[in-house]
Amino acid sequence: MKKAITLLLLTFFFYHANAQENSRLLDNVLSQLKLNKKDIHEPLYREKVLPNKPSNTLMVIPKYRVNETDEYGNLYLELDAYIIIADNTSGKILYKYIEPNAWTSDAMALWDITIDTGLYQLNENTRAFGIRASYRNGSQPNPSHNTDLSLYIVQNNTLEQILNNYKIDSAGGEWDTKCAGEFEDSTGHIDIDKNKTNGFKNLIVKSKTTYTKSISIKDDCVEKVTHKNSTKILKYNGKTYQ
Repeated sequence: MKKAITLLLLTFFFYHANAQENSRLLDNVLSQLKLNKKDIHEPLYREKVLPNKPSNTLMVIPKYRVNETDEYGNLYLELDAYIIIADNTSGKILYKYIEPNAWTSDAMALWDITIDTGLYQLNENTRAFGIRASYRNGSQPNPSHNTDLSLYIVQNNTLEQILNNYKIDSAGGEWDTKCAGEFEDSTGHIDIDKNKTNGFKNLIVKSKTTYTKSISIKDDCVEKVTHKNSTKILKYNGKTYQ
């Protein structure tokens, strides 16, 4: 029992100390950017230590451009993206990429941002990281959601975007809220090709799409499900992947 309590206390203090350290890092970076916490949408702030360079932390800071709530309580946001790589110890900004009005949240609400540090090894010296922005609407008869993927690299001592808002996942459809309706759900992932274009390996986007059609027959809801696989090659044109 004592061991369990000791472990629980150690876990609590570890996470508390880690949260304080993360808060100090954010405060330090915001100070360098001449921003305050009230200037950013904290619920969607993300950070992650880079697995290929654990002395650095990747930070995704959504800065308010527009922050409004209508008479019905619906939130409307326009957000600038501050993509930052900072030194864990000093908090110094090493690289930054700023995209004005990168994200809008209205009828399609921006509900999540995630950092993707998958193995996007584009050549011997260059590894990309991804930022995924996920959206969804609030419609019951016409539900819809999608996820956009952007990729970034450090090149020529600057942080550059090499893939802009590629729709990697999407889903949507229409139904009567009881049974009858049609839906399409597509999920994708990226493999790295062995072939290169302009010095960077091609990206192989493999997608699986599921089509679902439902009809009401007597007291039963009968579904017909079909699948389709597709592949797309994205090549680097010297600035971006297309």
